[in-house]
Amino acid sequence: MRKIIYILCTLVLIASCKENKQETIDYVIVSGKIENAAEASLKVNKNYKPVVEITLNTDGTFTDTLRLRTGTYSIQAGKNFIPVYIKEGRNININFNASDFKNSLTITGIGAPETNFLILKSKEKEQFYGEVGQKFYASGEKEYENRLQKFKTKLEQVLDTDSEIDSTFKALEKKDLNYFRLDMLLKHQEMYRYFANDSTYTVSKDFLKDVENISLEEEEVYNYSATYQGLVASHYQKEAKKIQDEQGKDYDIAYLNAVGKNSNDYIRNTLLFKAAEFTLTFTFDKTTYYNDFLKYSTNEENNGQITKLYNELQLTAEGQPSPKFIDYENYKGGTSSLDDYKGKYVFIDVWATWCGPCLYEVPFLQEIEKKYHNKNIEFVSISVDAERDHDKWKKMVEEKGMGGVQLYADKSFDSDFAKDYVIKGIPKFILLDPEGKIVRSNAPKPSNKDLITLFNELGI
Repeated sequence: MRKIIYILCTLVLIASCKENKQETIDYVIVSGKIENAAEASLKVNKNYKPVVEITLNTDGTFTDTLRLRTGTYSIQAGKNFIPVYIKEGRNININFNASDFKNSLTITGIGAPETNFLILKSKEKEQFYGEVGQKFYASGEKEYENRLQKFKTKLEQVLDTDSEIDSTFKALEKKDLNYFRLDMLLKHQEMYRYFANDSTYTVSKDFLKDVENISLEEEEVYNYSATYQGLVASHYQKEAKKIQDEQGKDYDIAYLNAVGKNSNDYIRNTLLFKAAEFTLTFTFDKTTYYNDFLKYSTNEENNGQITKLYNELQLTAEGQPSPKFIDYENYKGGTSSLDDYKGKYVFIDVWATWCGPCLYEVPFLQEIEKKYHNKNIEFVSISVDAERDHDKWKKMVEEKGMGGVQLYADKSFDSDFAKDYVIKGIPKFILLDPEGKIVRSNAPKPSNKDLITLFNELGI
């Protein structure tokens, strides 16, 4: 009898466990219909980067189960963006006509109140950035602050009066609203000077009193609020500038030193990693930068990725043989390879037609090319434009009268040359010696006088 009772209890326990397991929901369902959709899919973005793609059916309907970290995202449908709040257990239904997006958008279902609030907040913000933006930025302190307070109060009232809005969401949104206000206060002086065309305008000391004691270590808010993330990063950028001015350190390294003071492990490690994965490829003193990163970073996974990147970059360190490009299309006809220029110094400019900073450097590069014409140096520009922009590249070279050697990379950023140099951003300038060895994998820009200094030191 005892054996039978034991078996029954065991079966009940197993059934109970199965039932509890089924009740655990770790996903959100997003569904709906888009009429006159211009594209066959939707993108779910976080911080402007796509994280999930949702396929539309032929009739414009869609449904998908998303397992994403709780927080705010945006769903992109062509040129239209919908802010959404993602949290497990939600079932959000989105419908609109792409031909009349603003007037037809409707959000229903479990979790709709939070998303509808985000849409309302987005519309209210458009007032600052669009319809009344210029007038608002050129207003005096009192009017500027009053309008910000009115914006904050209006949305706080919506949060307080809607009982269906999640309490955690309310708390985080109130924090975000406050940090938006503080961020706008910090920007007032610069924006007023620009829009009012008054370079002498200076805010009063009391105007920024609420900004003086911003906490930089609110992990939950940092995870949620892009505005707060920006404020924290901006603070450390300013601190880095102070370190640079006072201690003479390179700005890139000074930024790591500044961020390293944050006592919150998550925020500190996140800021360090975001900086290092991009900056390490550009900074001149990579070894000091790498060692300082490891001094402050306590995330082993991040450390491993940056160590891997650092080791890859050692292959393009000073004195190493340069990676080669072979048979790149030459604007003047035929193809060219790096070995064609052995015996001369080679200054390489990696650029693209869509890159504003690249185009800014063109006149400076043209001037230097003329100055060093017939000297022991070749100027080679390599376009990493996508294949669809090939004709745009040829047209721009012609229209701007771009000199030197104009080449077109075989696979844009996926070309072996770009990958071997770990090129993560452009413009990128590289200087090689007559033997094809690397002098600088991050040479000064043509607009920087240090480039001529470097040429003079090398006796070019």
